[in-house]
Amino acid sequence: MPLPLIPIITALATGGTLVPHAAGGMIVTSTAGYVAGTYLSTSAITGLLTGATATVGAGIALALTSMKGLMGATLARTAAPVVATTTATTVPSAATGVLGFLTGPVGIVLAVVGAVLGIVYGAYRIFMLNRKLADTPKDEEVQFTENEAKIVEGIIKKLAEKPENRMS
Repeated sequence: MPLPLIPIITALATGGTLVPHAAGGMIVTSTAGYVAGTYLSTSAITGLLTGATATVGAGIALALTSMKGLMGATLARTAAPVVATTTATTVPSAATGVLGFLTGPVGIVLAVVGAVLGIVYGAYRIFMLNRKLADTPKDEEVQFTENEAKIVEGIIKKLAEKPENRMS
């Protein structure tokens, strides 16, 4: 079944939002109500999320690899100043106070760990949505939540971006 993405992307670009439909599935709504021609059935959402799941899995692997490399580089970079400060008995002014803590190696590691946790949580939400779709009998519509509609809307908006504007 082809996905009706062009009218959905157009409606989202003009200020609409994707919401759960009363009969199951999702539809774009605007200030005037439901937008005609923008209904997404459960099977269409399943097809849309199949591609997103592979992308998220690759993104998590890349994020974890980047985190490992960044943390290793940060810890290696901080080892030299510690040795230098013990021999010179001076502490650089940037390494003192709250600003030094947040911009130093601990702050960088905390930021990376926070980013990875955010990515993993997003992947978990997509996994749970895929599981909900897989557990649904064929030819039956699923009642989605507002959060699930936001996830699918984000995926559609990401697909609508021009390739040169995409970060991933």
